[in-house]
Amino acid sequence: MEEWPLIIFTLLVQGSVGLTLATSLFLLAGGKALAGAEQRRFVLPPLLMAVIAAACGLIASTLHLGYPLNAFHALRHVESSWLSREIIFASLYLAAIGFTTLLVLFFRKVSKTLLLASAVLGLVDIYCMGAIYVHSSVITWTHINTWMMFYGATLSLGATAGLGFFAARRGINDAITQKVALCAAAVLIASALSRVLEQMAYFSYLAKAELSEVVTFPHQPLEAFEQLHSGYLAAWVVLIAGVVIQSLPVRSRGNKTFLVLGALMVIAAEILLRVVFFSLN
Repeated sequence: MEEWPLIIFTLLVQGSVGLTLATSLFLLAGGKALAGAEQRRFVLPPLLMAVIAAACGLIASTLHLGYPLNAFHALRHVESSWLSREIIFASLYLAAIGFTTLLVLFFRKVSKTLLLASAVLGLVDIYCMGAIYVHSSVITWTHINTWMMFYGATLSLGATAGLGFFAARRGINDAITQKVALCAAAVLIASALSRVLEQMAYFSYLAKAELSEVVTFPHQPLEAFEQLHSGYLAAWVVLIAGVVIQSLPVRSRGNKTFLVLGALMVIAAEILLRVVFFSLN
């Protein structure tokens, strides 16, 4: 498969944005109850992971280019190209979350404003990322399902990371832990359910889709989708099972075995769903 750089890029950036969003919500929900030193201790590891994931994702994206050194030329058509906009907002997001992390690391300052601004830039970047495919010539991508899958993966990976970094760590009082765990579980369930329900509209779209001069591939979209049916179905089963395994123990302060197992299942499912997505062309 030739799309692995794009699979790695999209999932790492979406996971990074999801983690930034989870960290922002954690500070908004429980920041006032924590002293400055505690805030820094809890937000630094997820911020470092968010920066590393976004940076690795951007590096992986260059592997998809025939001539990576010409990547700069992709910025020249920002007024008309979703690819140029995606590169610009990805760079702005990485710069913002990187600066936020440096403030915590070297100046011991947690800036909620900068962190929220980073999350907003990341969400805009994911919109641009989805628009590249929605406005392509591949009929299986030109549907709102693309944005549902991209934002769904962002929320799913972010909530999974939030459960691991905040809800399962010792040192936060029980009230904050419970609030974070319940919020993360609610996001996980809502993200999975909304995407499952949206698949019915997507199937209907594929069944009625007609090729045109603009939208040309694949020539038989429903048949192409059926060829990947086993992997697609397996991904949803693993995702739902992972969500349930992570969500069930949140009221009892989390069982780390369940959290780790559920997290691995959610990550594996998101990878498989993204493989199916990029195979439909």
